Amino acid sequence: MPGLWHDSGNELFKDDPEFARRLVRLAGVNLPPDMLLMPAPTNETDRMLSNDLDPDTVLVAGSIKKPTCVIIVELQQAWDPRKLRQWPRYAASKWLRYECPVQLLVICPDNYTADRYSSPIYTSLEHYTHMPTVLRPSKVPVLDSAARACADPAMGVLSVAYHGTDPTVVNAFAAGILALSPDHAKKYYEYGLRMAPEIVRNALEHLMATKYNEPFSKLGLSYYGQGREEGREEGREEGREEGREEGLVAGQRGTVLMVLKARGPPVSDSQRARIDACDDLAVLNAWAEAALTAATVDDLFN
Repeated sequence: MPGLWHDSGNELFKDDPEFARRLVRLAGVNLPPDMLLMPAPTNETDRMLSNDLDPDTVLVAGSIKKPTCVIIVELQQAWDPRKLRQWPRYAASKWLRYECPVQLLVICPDNYTADRYSSPIYTSLEHYTHMPTVLRPSKVPVLDSAARACADPAMGVLSVAYHGTDPTVVNAFAAGILALSPDHAKKYYEYGLRMAPEIVRNALEHLMATKYNEPFSKLGLSYYGQGREEGREEGREEGREEGREEGLVAGQRGTVLMVLKARGPPVSDSQRARIDACDDLAVLNAWAEAALTAATVDDLFN
């Protein structure tokens, strides 16, 4: 069942079709740099077995009726052997329909999944072997400055999704998208949150809520909403404030531990107990900020 990662990736390519061409080139296929793409229908309702011929996203160069090239984008979060049957059919159906070259670009969240899809797919049709174009995370550039993330927010999304355990990348993405218009900033922030792993997502939400005071994501508002909901249930103003504070405190404890886990410093039982016992939001905010760069857990407490 497709989830947020899958759906957000498809929205990203439909928002910026040219992004697919750039990623195909990063994956090693030499497409013309001036080739312009546009979304095209994904379904083949006029064909037999149409339920097996509907890829995630289809982009065409030139006109939809007579394109010069087709790019199929497939977002695959985990290994699924059924794709070895479906992808050659996707490519063949678009070739039959448009009579032009077809590339099938596969986007995966990690190298392990990408490796599993990087082999030729042999079919029972003689001489037809399909070779998907798989984008490896290492091919996505590391956008380590706000200026680069602002100039290329779509690439910034993949940069933070693949390289966001580096605090420099998270900071660059946050500062870069905030330089965009409010609507674009919120859109690309949502894409980044949905496509990043949980550890990076927590670090990004903490950074936006503390350093930039911009908790504008629905996900980013979860801690705030938790507090407000508890307050509403109690029906008292003091209950709302108390609930909000408890939600923020619990969220920040989790952020501190998740960032430490992502970066690698070992956390002893006594250190974990100290973090879990802390109910001072200002202290937890400081620890979460320090966790992005601390060499040891003791550095948080000094």
